[in-house]
Amino acid sequence: MSIRCAAVALWLLAGLLPGAAENCSVSHELVATFAPLPHVHDDVVKNKKLNILVVSAAPTQVGAAAGLKSYPSFMETALKERLKNTEVSVFAFSVPRKPIDDVVAALPPLLKERKPDLVIWQTGTVEAIRAMDPDVYGEKLMAGVELIQAAKSDVILMNQQYSPRTDFMFDGAPYTDNMRYVAQARDIALFNRYEIMKYWAETGVFDLSGMRNDGLYEKLHKCLGGLLSDFIVRAGSLPGSLEQ
Repeated sequence: MSIRCAAVALWLLAGLLPGAAENCSVSHELVATFAPLPHVHDDVVKNKKLNILVVSAAPTQVGAAAGLKSYPSFMETALKERLKNTEVSVFAFSVPRKPIDDVVAALPPLLKERKPDLVIWQTGTVEAIRAMDPDVYGEKLMAGVELIQAAKSDVILMNQQYSPRTDFMFDGAPYTDNMRYVAQARDIALFNRYEIMKYWAETGVFDLSGMRNDGLYEKLHKCLGGLLSDFIVRAGSLPGSLEQ
């Protein structure tokens, strides 16, 4: 692994953040979505079930080994609290540090096995680090989204994290641009994690410039999980949503 990749992987684990406020709200435009989640809506309303698959290339097994909870776990807890009498299941699948080709190749058997109502696809970081052609990335992302939708699952795309300590290492903007195009073309939602975390950094909610891990990793991920749960409830027009 290159020094640059190792530094980013360390941040993904440690990411970590001396000083944070308890309020992790963001401006409305950062979490607005006009793309529906019809499969989520139908399974929750008709069957009282919600099956979510989180797909990424992040080294999540490192965090688990360190005993750290990340946003899928917090999202599941928040959804269970929000959606009473609904069986909520969140399964996180990772192909650590592998490019999008490997993720797309893993999708068909994974979708067949898990049968998710919703796939949250966290993507773009590995490709940005490796300087993959952004347009090629966009084509592969489109192909993956089409596979997911063909399996009758809703999709939320999620871009890279923000950190002033790693931003100089790679430019994620072209990958988010392609992600935004795919989201618009396929009428799916984009959860802009990068801009959300940047907003928190700029407004003092989290200090993302520090180096030490004092447990604030979980505070950050709890905020992300809470925002995602609300995002899903609103986009799915689920019980309790103001947009129902």
